[in-house]
Amino acid sequence: MKCHALAVLAALGSVVAQGVTDKISPKVPAPAGCKPSVNGKFEIAIVELGNKAKRDLLLNKRAPACSGSGILVSTLSDGVIKDAQDRTGYIASNYQFQFDGPPQAGAIYTAGFSECGNGSLALGGSTVFYQCKSGNFYNLYDRWWAEQCSPVEILAMPCGEGAEEVGNQHVVGTTIVTTTAVVPLGDGQPQVVTTVKAIPMCQIGDGKYPRCFVPSSY
Repeated sequence: MKCHALAVLAALGSVVAQGVTDKISPKVPAPAGCKPSVNGKFEIAIVELGNKAKRDLLLNKRAPACSGSGILVSTLSDGVIKDAQDRTGYIASNYQFQFDGPPQAGAIYTAGFSECGNGSLALGGSTVFYQCKSGNFYNLYDRWWAEQCSPVEILAMPCGEGAEEVGNQHVVGTTIVTTTAVVPLGDGQPQVVTTVKAIPMCQIGDGKYPRCFVPSSY
């Protein structure tokens, strides 16, 4: 019986050991002016790289209330991103940006994030991430690795009061604009969608993996 108990404890220890608890950051430091911590909570949105007008529109609208179901509320402290369930945002072994607690074995980066003056999130020395198409949606990655990938920025929108809510989606503003939002599905696979409203990245179900849906008009 004692041997069996020790074997069970050893197996449990092996499972725990599969998670990554170390802070692993890129060797390249954050861009000048980018800070590793943010006061308070924020919602996340994505915008195509170089689309300054759309980025400014998102950031200049009323601050999101960060409430309601399906909303991805995040924090950034000492380079580490956490979601509302206290899971760590990290780059997995397949280069994908996702949330787990703790990060899975083989994680490439579990820290090194920062928030820059223009509202963009950076990882190491870069503010460029990639949305890579998989079927009718995109996953988010820290690098280009396939023909179906395109560069994007991840924006941090500080939580406030007075933002509009429509159903499960928390809308940043009322101006009609074609934009993309990350909407994880119930299976925990976040996906990026194209929408005519400025809405933030959000989570449905356990929503570990930020992604976006891609309608045919994208």
